[in-house]
Amino acid sequence: MDLKVVGDPRQPREKITLLAVSFASGIAIGWWQGRPILWPWLVASLLGVAAAALVYRRSGRLALCFLVASTTAFGAAWLVLRLHYVAADDLAAWVGPGPRLVRMAGIAGGPPVRRQHAAGSMARFDYRPLVTYFPLRVRALIGRDGRPVSYRGTVLVRVDDTLGPLCGGDSVEVVGMLLAPNARLNPGEYDYWLHARSHGRAGLLIVASRELVTVRAASHGGVEAAFVRWRETLKLRAHAWLLADLPATDRMTRDALLAALLLGRRGPELEPLGKIVRRVGLAHFLAISGLHLGVLAGSLLLLLRSRGLRPWHGWLLLGVVAFYLLLVQIRMPILRAGLMTMGAGLALAAGRRLQVTGLVGLSAIILLLWRPAELLSAGFQLSFGVVLALVHLAPIVRRRWFGPPDLLAASSGEMAGQWLRSTAAAAWTAWAVATPITMYHWGVFWPLAALYSILALPLVAVILTAGYLKIILAVVLPSAGKLVGVPLSFAADVLIALLWALDAVPLSVLSVRFPPLVWSVGGLVWVITALGWGLFSGGRGHRLRWLSGAVLAVWLVGPMVTGRSWALRLDMLAVGNGSCFVVRSGGRTVLFDAGSSSDLDVGRKVIVPALRRLGVRSIDAAVISHPNLDHFSGLLEVADELVVRRVLVTEQFMRQARDAPDGPVAWLLDGLTRRFIPVVVVGAGESRAFGHATFQWLHPDPDEIFGEPNNGSMVIRIEAAGRSVLLCGDIQRQAMAGLLGNGAALAADILELPHHGSHHRQAEVFLRAVGPRVVMVSSGRNRWRRASALWHPWPVETVGLVTARDGACWVEVDREGSIRFGRFLGPPATLPRHSSP
Repeated sequence: MDLKVVGDPRQPREKITLLAVSFASGIAIGWWQGRPILWPWLVASLLGVAAAALVYRRSGRLALCFLVASTTAFGAAWLVLRLHYVAADDLAAWVGPGPRLVRMAGIAGGPPVRRQHAAGSMARFDYRPLVTYFPLRVRALIGRDGRPVSYRGTVLVRVDDTLGPLCGGDSVEVVGMLLAPNARLNPGEYDYWLHARSHGRAGLLIVASRELVTVRAASHGGVEAAFVRWRETLKLRAHAWLLADLPATDRMTRDALLAALLLGRRGPELEPLGKIVRRVGLAHFLAISGLHLGVLAGSLLLLLRSRGLRPWHGWLLLGVVAFYLLLVQIRMPILRAGLMTMGAGLALAAGRRLQVTGLVGLSAIILLLWRPAELLSAGFQLSFGVVLALVHLAPIVRRRWFGPPDLLAASSGEMAGQWLRSTAAAAWTAWAVATPITMYHWGVFWPLAALYSILALPLVAVILTAGYLKIILAVVLPSAGKLVGVPLSFAADVLIALLWALDAVPLSVLSVRFPPLVWSVGGLVWVITALGWGLFSGGRGHRLRWLSGAVLAVWLVGPMVTGRSWALRLDMLAVGNGSCFVVRSGGRTVLFDAGSSSDLDVGRKVIVPALRRLGVRSIDAAVISHPNLDHFSGLLEVADELVVRRVLVTEQFMRQARDAPDGPVAWLLDGLTRRFIPVVVVGAGESRAFGHATFQWLHPDPDEIFGEPNNGSMVIRIEAAGRSVLLCGDIQRQAMAGLLGNGAALAADILELPHHGSHHRQAEVFLRAVGPRVVMVSSGRNRWRRASALWHPWPVETVGLVTARDGACWVEVDREGSIRFGRFLGPPATLPRHSSP
């Protein structure tokens, strides 16, 4: 019996879909509740099941309502249970807040990968050797007496050395320092802790040398180790089969694209092209999903039916899809598509009719039971949201725009026209539904993405069909596989050229203000109603849709037009051992330092996402306090993503570049020149206005020479609304004594504690002379632990904001001079009002 796909939105929803929605709603409630609550939700879920059982015979509808309430309560409890509760033998329960020396045994989850110790534009100045990464499935921790204690979990192992032969599935014994996943400390920063908990990863294991790693072949590891090694070997062979005998010209980018499209492999070779794909809004093609499995399943069914194997096509489809899942890198879109396709295969094999909506709901429940936190990810929301839109809304848009499909089209031209109409309706529907989600997660709007999808889809379909065929032929008939490689390479080259051309089109991507969650949900509901009922359908609903759309537009654009209520805002980002302050006033933005020695790639990972989340689209001036790498290592990444109009440095900074032409300072200046960003020298006595704030440089004098670069740091006094801020960089004893001795205006309401909070007697004198009401310290955890053990308590009525403890911190001065402050890891507060010191 044929598979009947029911996609008409007029059909009643399946109960499984309603339960999936209620389960997802419960997970969302569990995430947004103030603190983890487990037992009340579990009790409520059990009571709901009991009530449904009692009323089932009397009223099926009432029983369904109780069951929906029960599923919602269970969803909230399930998220709390998975994120905040761990079993006694779970490795995550053993990991502490600080590093712990461990000896563990397990199975290598994949082959080792060698990388540079650091990334980013300044990575060339990290002279440490390459490091080796590999995942480890932990089986046991080994005590001092040599006895293993059973534990389960996974860790990412980083060996600060090269490794000998190691394959996925090999048994490994290793000694190193185990670190817990980093929690999110900044707005817009990726949540590594949530990712680790969702994927069952306990943390990062740092191993000093290869002598601390012992490897045994997979034959000693049992069935699990043998399966892991077989799968890793199969993945490597599939990669080799795909890329074998392709034309030799321009292979690196093409091979990376083919590996990503067909096998989900994303290496560093793909990154330049990957940036282009993301900029033009076509990243969904690189995520193996329903399109990829649809091409695979469609080609397979067409082949089987042409060979008279129709009775077996369901089982063969199930087997082929399961085998394909072994070859690819597993991510949420491919899991969703794989479950749906395998469900369709089972329905074909059993001769049953199947509703697509119910299949989507069932796959959502399975995936959320496995990883409930995935509901919060953009990948999950886009995957399921777009699929449901294509099932329910795309046919409506197709009929409204172009009429019903003509299933009796006779000529190839008519068939192509029908395909183009259906593709246009599907692309427009997917784009419209995805837009509120992408704006919420990434703060970007792709106005031409639907058109670009239509242009790229035929090429992607050809690449997928030819790629799957080449992998098969490379095994059974290599010479035929070589012939298929020619059109495969040609289609890939054309797609790359198309991506480059689309990237050059103006307005392909627009940065927008990050909308709040309520706006995104409202925008999604508005899009669904507009697509389902139309914008020009007439009647009261027509006017209501236009009015609600106008309200959403004003809500999004209004704050950008009306401006901010504060006169000055200072954001201190948590960058580890480094410094980055964002100063905003009157629509102007000044960046004071942008670097870290903890991670030279801090610009890409922390600063740029935080600036976007804060609504910063351009930098009027980037100020570099002094020529230490931990204060400017991320500036070039900021300049690549945002408009930087000028960079302000000291004469001492320029002198350092002349004295060390091969050093990081000279490299930074050369990078700014190549990006056409002017560099301006400033010094003590100068004053500049940015918005409502006045910046006055107190230090250093251009002609001064310092034995330590830190003493040549800028000291800037910022005044706005009758309040003052003192930014001090890394000044030390010599500079502090000079400022105290020359009668500089040091008194300020808000102080950046010099040199990341380093303690000495001169710093105490300097702090008392400034007399701040708010002290801000940008410091890494270890450095702050050492400093806080020496510092005396803050002066009376002084608030201490420390990035190592509080995450990113902010201080606002409103137009009346009131001071508010807040921490990323805590609630905001307001200082009591009194005059400035």
